[in-house]
Amino acid sequence: MKLRQTVENIFCAGVILAVALTGTPREARGADQKKPAPAAAPAKPAPAPAPARAAQPAPARTAQPAGGRSAQPTTVRPGAPGVAGRSAQPAVRPGTPGVAGRSAQPAVRPGTPGVAGRGVGTAPAGGGIRGGGPAGGGISGRGGSGAPAGGGISGRGTSGPVGGITGRFGASGSAARGGSGPTRYAGHPGEQSRTLPGGRTEFRGANGRAVTTNARGEVHRIEAPRGLAGGKMVVNRGPRGGRVVETGRPGARVVSYGAHRGFVERAGRPGYISRTYVVGGRSYAHVYRAYQYHGIAYYGYVPAVYYGPQFYAWAVNPWAVPVRYAWFGMATPAPWFGFYAGYFTPYPTYGSPELWLTDYLISENLRLSYESQLAGNEGQAPPPESDGQPASAALTPEMKALIADEVRQQLAAERAAAMQPASSSPQQPAPGSEQLPPALNQRFFVVSSNLDLTTTTAQACSLTPGDIIQRKGKDVAADGGVVVDVVSSKPGDCAADSEAAVQVADLQEMHNQFREQIDSGLKMLAENQARGLPNGPASGARPVAEGTADAAPDAAAQLATQETDAANLEAQVTQGGGGN
Repeated sequence: MKLRQTVENIFCAGVILAVALTGTPREARGADQKKPAPAAAPAKPAPAPAPARAAQPAPARTAQPAGGRSAQPTTVRPGAPGVAGRSAQPAVRPGTPGVAGRSAQPAVRPGTPGVAGRGVGTAPAGGGIRGGGPAGGGISGRGGSGAPAGGGISGRGTSGPVGGITGRFGASGSAARGGSGPTRYAGHPGEQSRTLPGGRTEFRGANGRAVTTNARGEVHRIEAPRGLAGGKMVVNRGPRGGRVVETGRPGARVVSYGAHRGFVERAGRPGYISRTYVVGGRSYAHVYRAYQYHGIAYYGYVPAVYYGPQFYAWAVNPWAVPVRYAWFGMATPAPWFGFYAGYFTPYPTYGSPELWLTDYLISENLRLSYESQLAGNEGQAPPPESDGQPASAALTPEMKALIADEVRQQLAAERAAAMQPASSSPQQPAPGSEQLPPALNQRFFVVSSNLDLTTTTAQACSLTPGDIIQRKGKDVAADGGVVVDVVSSKPGDCAADSEAAVQVADLQEMHNQFREQIDSGLKMLAENQARGLPNGPASGARPVAEGTADAAPDAAAQLATQETDAANLEAQVTQGGGGN
């Protein structure tokens, strides 16, 4: 018993000792160990692979941009696209576009376009309007040095590879194309090739198809023997990939700038044609009268409405106080505006209606140019070519003043026509008689469609909607050409001060579009749709029977079918003939 008790006592003492020995060092270590001092915050790396934690955004600024753009919403959710507001390190998913908000180090995939968000700091592909990221990517984003391929629309790159869409006239590196874009072409077996001015090459096959490449070997133009409306199909690729497709012949044509924009032209009553335009899902018709000049056929626009003399007088007289105008609505700026921010700036205020009309018609042409590029590049607007391309010339206030003067002259001409009695129609020349094209009385033209030129120095180049040319004289050459100078152009288009010949029929088409856009703007003013501008007097609108026609009910379907045919034609051409 004593032995057993002794063993138990020894065992208990050992347990107590073991517990004491194991507990005491832990407490000692806890007492003696000091908490390490916090390490210095490391420098912010280039974009983190995971989205940054959203900080509480400050209220958005309420800014009044040039041209009277509207004030923006006052708050932005963390991580959500901002509208003119600043957010510090928003939680943005890679590749998510921002809308006019500034983001610090957004986690954006290189090459992903943003829409109007500002990229700041070291993000490799900032996304937004006027972004400041190293290869800014968003609409009109600026990219600093050393960034790997920024990817927004209109990102500016000053050194290192420029990958922003419109690399805002990027100074070095080649911007990567988005979407499909032009394809290099090396010819098909059996095709005959010949060199054209400006480094272009034409490949012509036995089937009647002709393919023209530009100086870089990219497909620029395709002609096929027969298209949707009969006659040949012509597919034209602009400098930045915008595609214009035309089939048929004058008086029976289909012209498309994508599947959802263009017009269908058909014969009307004798001596007239009508065009059904499709824009943004809306269809409407314009009427044109056929004329001849020196054996050259052309069409003149016939307005559908004339307004009262007082309304025209109001349109050319100044307002009591200059006003701002919210061009782009109350939320998101129009994408094309940021895309062309380095080329076109609306007036900050408007002192009279004709100044507003001037910006309106320029804006409409730039919007057409932008949308045709989107349609031709799978929804992405590619950059203007900067490497080896001639310098562009932005629209200066002086140039806009000259266009405004053309607007005033056109309004005066319409007022004179409107003052004729409604019961009497203007005296029209007999069929086949000579009639001076109105375009030969206009000096400055806003280009309204893609136009290929060969300059007097044998350089091949193209103009796109929104460029400005000046007619140098009224002499019409035997081939129908009229000498013009390029006075303002976007990057990649014909260089400013280039001289070339433009067909008088093409000048007349620009004049027609000029009148149509003025009439469209007048309609907005007459119906008080230009919200924020002073209301004018009663418009006194009266319809012009000669200028009215029914829209073709199947116009939208024809445009969609033509675009499908054009895509198939391009695929056939590039299959087996493409190159790297």
